[in-house]
Amino acid sequence: MKTISERSFSIAIIVLKIVGFYPSDNHKQLHKLYGIVLYIVAMIPISILSLLHFVFLEEMSDFKSNDFSMVAIIFYTFKLPPCLIHRNKIKRCIHYFDDPLYSVVKQEHKKIMDECIAVCRRNINVFLISCLSTGCTFLAPALINPEILPLNVWLPQFVVDEPVLFQLVRFLTFLVVFYVVLSCGTVDPLVAGLCHQATGQIQILKENLQCLGRELDTDTFQKIKKCVEHHQTILNFVNEFQSCFSLVVFCQLAGSSLVIGVLCFQMSRTTTGVGFLLTVNDFFVLFFQIFFYCYYGSLLIQESDSLSSAIYLSRWYECDVHCKKALIVFMEHSKKPIVVTAGKLLPLSLETFTMILRRAYSLVAVLKNY
Repeated sequence: MKTISERSFSIAIIVLKIVGFYPSDNHKQLHKLYGIVLYIVAMIPISILSLLHFVFLEEMSDFKSNDFSMVAIIFYTFKLPPCLIHRNKIKRCIHYFDDPLYSVVKQEHKKIMDECIAVCRRNINVFLISCLSTGCTFLAPALINPEILPLNVWLPQFVVDEPVLFQLVRFLTFLVVFYVVLSCGTVDPLVAGLCHQATGQIQILKENLQCLGRELDTDTFQKIKKCVEHHQTILNFVNEFQSCFSLVVFCQLAGSSLVIGVLCFQMSRTTTGVGFLLTVNDFFVLFFQIFFYCYYGSLLIQESDSLSSAIYLSRWYECDVHCKKALIVFMEHSKKPIVVTAGKLLPLSLETFTMILRRAYSLVAVLKNY
């Protein structure tokens, strides 16, 4: 029988191995070196050339339609290294709920986990396909015309005049686009999926708490003890999950705020043509990219904040004094909701999502007056 991680993240694990973010079972050190080298070759040269492009950009009016992609790549240069550094932690997070402790017994629990697994699979499939289609449409003009680059990077004249060097840079621009598409198209829904799995475990915990006192032939205090242990393991998972992805999410939110603002600026300048449609498509991809984070972060906050209510809905009044005291302590411990933060600064919530949109709008207003 397949484990929870295999049912939820099978495609994500394959892609993560390709980009070097998931340790291989064989040749671990060689695979780690492969991931580091691939990141350096794919990201560093084009990021430097992208920065130089903006350094030599004289006026905002010179900003071209696909320059937003280079802004995103610069932020992705800082976003992706934590995935390389915490490869083993990422693997532990993915397989965290495969432990027999989380084996499903009740039919209610099975329904919760099946829904959670279906959501994880759907998000990964939809988001990865969307990113791949966006990447292909972005690279289409450069594929048709071998004399142009998909990115408007800065190049010294001797590179432009030398066909071999120019084709090498062209290859690197294609490589960085596919690397970013595969990495972000998998990491982003993975973050949301792991967050949603923690939410599913809290829903199971709530169902167990609501059943307290209903089965009078069992030791209620032992059931309370198991609920406390379950809650603590969820907290441990969230702490490890946050140590892996906190900086990743922060770089994504910061980069998306800037890029969404630039895209809105581009849409205000151009309202027709294929370029406008591609800009709108890229806007919605980024829009849903940060929405994934914030929506599932809000679900986790809401579910963890309702643990006290689940205890109140149980038959606590039929328990003995010892169990009632234990429930009071548990209620006090669970009063603080579980919050996943980006860079230990921004909570992943819908409030943060609306704040990002407001900041992006403010950036548009600044750019239009520049």
